[in-house]
Amino acid sequence: MADNSFKKISIFNEEDKVTVTSTNISAVAGRIILMGDDFSLIPHHTIVEVVGYLEDGIVFMKGQVTLSTKSQLNLEILKSDGKQERRSYLKVRVFMNAKLVRAFSLGRRRKPYVFNDQIQTRDLSLGGVAFYSNRTLFKKQRIEIDLNMLKPGFIAKAEVLRREKGTFRGGYRYKYGCRFLDMSGEEERVLCEFVFRTQIETHRKHSFIED
Repeated sequence: MADNSFKKISIFNEEDKVTVTSTNISAVAGRIILMGDDFSLIPHHTIVEVVGYLEDGIVFMKGQVTLSTKSQLNLEILKSDGKQERRSYLKVRVFMNAKLVRAFSLGRRRKPYVFNDQIQTRDLSLGGVAFYSNRTLFKKQRIEIDLNMLKPGFIAKAEVLRREKGTFRGGYRYKYGCRFLDMSGEEERVLCEFVFRTQIETHRKHSFIED
């Protein structure tokens, strides 16, 4: 019986980089066919990580390549885990050093202030970032964060949504939650790959512990 509920499927190679992504999907009885343009070629019988995106969740799978061309990829699914709800995969817990490089004053003028403050991320999602900092920022304030660890030159624009004061990891005084603004297509691609690559790594660790 056909299962065409997947909205998108991404294939990760051995280096945990997205090799193929498609929204033109046919899934029948343990076999998946992806159609598209300019796919990367994957050797026959290669075992790959597969991430299937549903309307309300995500499914991690392991598959074997049975056909790979520039316009079509066929997979035999060897292992499939249960669906994870959307809220469980939208963000990943990740502690990385980053830098707060600029903040803008509130109001119409939005005067920029240049910083070079060390911060530490707490979690990262396709929509925003939470981080620890010693800099006092305010709700609705716009900032820029250097995410060079994801890609050289990646400066993310964001808006502060919440602030919490306390004593946090690394001795930082504040924890902030921010949403990303005005991301380019390339920045979204880099962020998406990082988030789901981290999800796969976490999933592998949990699977190893359970095994």
